[in-house]
Amino acid sequence: MWIRHRAHSPGIVFVTSLVALLTGACTDEKIVFREPVNPPPDANSGFLGYFTATDKQTTCGTCHVLHQRDWATTAHSGAYTLLAGNPDATDACFTCHTVSDKGNATAAPAGWDAVHDTAYYDVQCESCHGPGFDHVNSPDAPPSASNPPLAHIGVLGPSGVLDSTSVAQSCGACHNQNSGPGVRAFEEWEKSGHARPVLEEGGSSPADNASCASCHEGKATLAAWGVNADYSEKGQTGSANNLGQTCAVCHDPHGTARDASGQPIQGQLRFPLAVADANQNLCMKCHQRRSVPDVASSRGPHSPQGPMLLGDAGYQPAGFQPDLQAVATTHGSDQNPRLCAGCHVNRLTGTDVATGKPATSAGHLFLAIPCLDAGGLPDMVNQTCAHDEPSRSWAACAASGCHSGATSAVSAFTLSTQRLDQLTKQIWDDKNANDTIEVAPIDGGYLSDFVIIPPTEYSTADARTTPAEGARFNVRMLRPGTREEGGGVDGSSGVHNPFLAEALLRADIDELQATYPGLPPTAPAVQDIMKGPLGAITKRPLTRPLISRPISSR
Repeated sequence: MWIRHRAHSPGIVFVTSLVALLTGACTDEKIVFREPVNPPPDANSGFLGYFTATDKQTTCGTCHVLHQRDWATTAHSGAYTLLAGNPDATDACFTCHTVSDKGNATAAPAGWDAVHDTAYYDVQCESCHGPGFDHVNSPDAPPSASNPPLAHIGVLGPSGVLDSTSVAQSCGACHNQNSGPGVRAFEEWEKSGHARPVLEEGGSSPADNASCASCHEGKATLAAWGVNADYSEKGQTGSANNLGQTCAVCHDPHGTARDASGQPIQGQLRFPLAVADANQNLCMKCHQRRSVPDVASSRGPHSPQGPMLLGDAGYQPAGFQPDLQAVATTHGSDQNPRLCAGCHVNRLTGTDVATGKPATSAGHLFLAIPCLDAGGLPDMVNQTCAHDEPSRSWAACAASGCHSGATSAVSAFTLSTQRLDQLTKQIWDDKNANDTIEVAPIDGGYLSDFVIIPPTEYSTADARTTPAEGARFNVRMLRPGTREEGGGVDGSSGVHNPFLAEALLRADIDELQATYPGLPPTAPAVQDIMKGPLGAITKRPLTRPLISRPISSR
């Protein structure tokens, strides 16, 4: 197999040579024939590296031209130069900025770590896929374990167990706190809720239910998003092979994803962050599952965070007419363009408590106000600290421009939490935190009064949402606290949209009193909230369209 390698611009050389041939003119231009594969500098490993290092043409990209084009736009394609210009770089640093055994679990030091050659500059295709020598020599051979070489998208071992081999053949081999400047992307992700597949109610596997698996299992998520690329784990079935939301689920290793303007999405993300569309925003593609009641089901809210942030979640009582500008801009204003990621994915610098060395949080615990350890970094062991300024980082709040500083953010959070706690308990106080309405005095609040609001009001046999069902849905979504503490499914203590949260609950109380005569007056503290202005809301500039869901018929 041969290809033409042209000494100058390919189109110019070809046309010039053709004209010279036809006219008989003399020319210095040449067409040089050259084998499409260079001998690998490290012959033992089979890593080919660059075909032409000067123009960053990978050997793999000779055939996989679209991947070559897209890879060239990523930070990986300039990894060596980035490090070479750093005076603090040591020899050990280059193993993650070149083609080596990192990321593909090659058994011994290979590539750059074996032979310092320009062919191995940068993080190329083989850094993730492994050596390609066998494949280019036998491209049509029947598929085997190594031909063609497939990258792994799994980072942890079977069933989400930390496994050194799995990490070594994944992004985690380099994107960890022991590499380079100590960015803890892998360590934080491994402790996050995204790291492992989620079991559905009853302990069944999400792979048993396609609608659940599309967000609860990594391979199914990629399939649901239309990602058809081959990878090592593709097609593996059984609960032991289920994956969490691994690096390659959110990040496109090839860098092929484009935004609406056709530009590569920053961070090699598969979908953009700064898009107020729950079907196109990366985080909201999963965090938007059941944000309004289902008349045929008693199941409560499920992953409603995206619509809540955008002002389109919850049961809306009859006649509900909130201030749409305030609802849509509480935390979705132009001062928070990254929306979910604006609060949940932020970098913090500090000291690693284990090594005593400087380290950086990559924000991959995905916590908006994480508890901090003694080194000033998110605590990866304990996240049950107090909601105050010394215990947690409020940097995301303070950086948005909406709050004057951390103290202001703490005050706003405390006020919102207190008000929501009083409102939700007036409607339904789930005292034993079992998420089931029980007759007073086991539970408290309006919904526990089975005489005035009988259990028949929660029937799924009719095609309507009663005021009692709607109020229950909103409480399940919005009550403060963590899920373990009996808190709401939204999980933010109303912070995603404090204006909408309070407006919904206040409207619920009004509707319950009007629909079920005989309910007692609200508690004095609730009366004060009901009579006063909606929480401490400041309207922010907004250029994106407002979302307004029509009031459903009841």
